[in-house]
Amino acid sequence: MDPPSLMSDGSSWSKLPLDLLIMVFERLGFVDFQRTKSVCLAWLYASRMSAPNKQIPWLIMFPEKGKDFCLLFNSEEKEKIYRIQNLGVEFANSHCLAIYGSWLFMRDPRYKLYIMNLFTRERINLPSVESQFGRIKIEQINDDLFYRKVDDEYDYHPKRHMIDISDHILWIDDKTKDYVVMWSFECGYTYMVYCRTGDNIWNYRSLDISTVNIVYKDHKMYLYSYTRDVKVLDFCEDIPRQIFETQVNYDILMEKGFRSDVDDVLNDKKEHLVVTLNGDVLRVKSKIWDNSDVWSFCIYKLNSSNTYWEKLTSLGDEAILLDLGITVLANTIEGINRNSIYFSGYHRPHYFRFDHVWSEKDICVFNLDTQEVERPHQSICSSIQISGARWFVPNFKHI
Repeated sequence: MDPPSLMSDGSSWSKLPLDLLIMVFERLGFVDFQRTKSVCLAWLYASRMSAPNKQIPWLIMFPEKGKDFCLLFNSEEKEKIYRIQNLGVEFANSHCLAIYGSWLFMRDPRYKLYIMNLFTRERINLPSVESQFGRIKIEQINDDLFYRKVDDEYDYHPKRHMIDISDHILWIDDKTKDYVVMWSFECGYTYMVYCRTGDNIWNYRSLDISTVNIVYKDHKMYLYSYTRDVKVLDFCEDIPRQIFETQVNYDILMEKGFRSDVDDVLNDKKEHLVVTLNGDVLRVKSKIWDNSDVWSFCIYKLNSSNTYWEKLTSLGDEAILLDLGITVLANTIEGINRNSIYFSGYHRPHYFRFDHVWSEKDICVFNLDTQEVERPHQSICSSIQISGARWFVPNFKHI
């Protein structure tokens, strides 16, 4: 298809080569990119063949159940909020489990799983959670309660029948629509359950560790265990294979005070795995005191021999998006804070040992230089009741 005729008003900027316009547009942030569309017909055409390429964190906020819209906050625009409306009755009663690009991993009230594009409304249904995994069978008892059987029999201990479905992960290629969806459950060890494009059943892999956190990046699955070890599985082939494993010295951990958190008895804490731009793995500990609304964070990096975790005081020109378990470059991008952690709270309320209830105050940007918390969204969201939020990096190619 040939580009439309250029405006004949004598303006040289309307006659710039298409390749040059696309190259420029892909370096713009969201706000400037949207403005280019209204310059002239040629620029509008070029914008449809490109997309803003900066990885600027946006915040998606979900209203109370029963509302068929969501809210988007752009870090570049401090005083503006976008509303995505008419997302449907099913969306209004669904819960977001994970997000990647502009795609949401959702479950409805009956725990039917699906993924949908926030902007195009495209939807892909996923297999039923009720599945057979070797000797283990998962049965749905009611809307969000699942029991497991081993060799078609229940465990003798009633509470052990129940399983907790966790570690929800989504990855999707916007162009090809190839996707990977994951979740896990515990049965002695962690069972990693996954589904890829074209699968009509869930596949699984039994792991010989109990996991704390899982990250999927660059077709690799990073597993962080309770012993603070890391395993990496390559997902490029049909059957995932292990390509890396650490052997963390637990004695050294105790000597360095990793388990000497005597003062932590009155707070809630959780550990996260983060994979940096160059593939390094970080361990992030988030902590909040009982009856407090201020989070604090500590970051650790594996030493060169992968035997113990060293405290890290700076991320340099990167920022952590803790919801995604990744870092993004922040040195030249307006609207994103370097050496910071973007956090939206925990998405599983039953995790807390003390009755910490999620609130908007859990959404924050933690500056490692100042050790202070910023809540950039608060001034414009104080009058809106929301039930959850996540930081993400959207793809605006189809807007």
